[in-house]
Amino acid sequence: MVHWRAPGTINVVIRSAPAARRVSGAAAGAIVTVCAMSAFAADGWRAYFTPDDMMNLYGAWSASPVELLQGHRPLGGLVYRALFAVFGLNPLPFRVVCMCLVLANLWLLYLFCLRLTHKRETAALACLLGAYHAHLADLYYSTGTLYDVLSYFLILATLVYYFRICDLSGYPSWRRTAILTGLYSCALATKELAVVVPPLVLLYELIYHSRAGLMRRARFLYVSVPVTAAFILYRTSSSHAMTRNPNFFPHISLHAFLAGWTHYLPDLFYGTVAFNSFKVVVLLGGMLAVAAWTRRRELLYGWCVILVVPLPFIFIEPRGFFEMYLSLAGWYLYAAAALVALRDSVPGWAERLGVRPGQLALFAAAALLLFVLHRREKPLGNQWVPETHAEVRQILEPLQRRSAPLPRGARVLFLSDPYPVDEWLLTFVFRLYYQDKTIRVDRVKPWPQLASREAQAGYDRVYALDEAGLKEVARRE
Repeated sequence: MVHWRAPGTINVVIRSAPAARRVSGAAAGAIVTVCAMSAFAADGWRAYFTPDDMMNLYGAWSASPVELLQGHRPLGGLVYRALFAVFGLNPLPFRVVCMCLVLANLWLLYLFCLRLTHKRETAALACLLGAYHAHLADLYYSTGTLYDVLSYFLILATLVYYFRICDLSGYPSWRRTAILTGLYSCALATKELAVVVPPLVLLYELIYHSRAGLMRRARFLYVSVPVTAAFILYRTSSSHAMTRNPNFFPHISLHAFLAGWTHYLPDLFYGTVAFNSFKVVVLLGGMLAVAAWTRRRELLYGWCVILVVPLPFIFIEPRGFFEMYLSLAGWYLYAAAALVALRDSVPGWAERLGVRPGQLALFAAAALLLFVLHRREKPLGNQWVPETHAEVRQILEPLQRRSAPLPRGARVLFLSDPYPVDEWLLTFVFRLYYQDKTIRVDRVKPWPQLASREAQAGYDRVYALDEAGLKEVARRE
């Protein structure tokens, strides 16, 4: 039987240091972490809209209140709708909200790791690791990942609050259980990934606390498990089931599980390892073995987060690396705790240098290595950004500069455009810009017969969109 080492209290140097030194050390770590993110992702504050943004925004704006609440991710839709109602098609407020959430998530990552390790150094190092990842460009340059950053915030807020309750009082009261349930319900309303919260709470209880008091401490589980079961049933078998879309239908098998990890892991490690199924098993199995050998609870829990969080999407069609955003909290916790443990295990290190210089050396070495890696990988992670932003910019900016009003229910024709036949971007942009759901946008590309003189006469506005940009074409009467 393995006896896991209890998470130590904050290390002796931090406990014995004056309050001013603790604050200055924490402030210095926070400044370095924010600077690390700003050095690479500051241009995300000025990012433009993407086609996904237009689709999401149109869906949120055009839906009735009932339709919005019954939709797949109603809380994210409400945020889209509120921002559009106040700021219209100005991308800056949307980016401010998303980037502020990314920064808030860094703070929650710190609290998450601090509650699990009770070591400020480990929490600060985890934040440094999580401050930026070049292959998470979707988070920094696409408002379409609003659902991801908002769900991360709500999920980690729920877990951190639960950990705090357990640290302070041992178990949640019914009032605190109601608050936890409210946070969890908001997370479910943001993204389906939130179903991992009850398993993560249960794993925390099994790893960090004795079995004796589990029934008393598990009040939140009594409520959240039925809520989760009802949510999964609704999202998989009702008329609003996500599984009706083939891209979201799970293929549960060991092969699909390993194939999913083989798809996502190269991005995590910046392509330094060519993963296959065998290497995935070796990596995950080796990490579990290290956690068992060292008997460190934070390593075991980090490993559980790594394995459990991707389960809702690892069996479906592979998607962008941003899907792993929440799972990365487990990777950062595991890596930071392992690095600190490795540093402390070197004989004579603390005696020769002292703990505080050792902390500084480890933090500085990690920061330098990450800077080199991020600088190398950012151009690769961002290569899709300019073209994707241009798809919306080439339509929206000319409309904002010189477009004349259109009558309600207007008909618009595009003689040429660079989009696929089944693309609805032009319709979304025109309806949002004029705030008219009845505008009809037709295209010659799928319907060549509309290029005739007679067909053009029936439209209020005729455009051409090509390399020269958007230009209005005189109708042939």
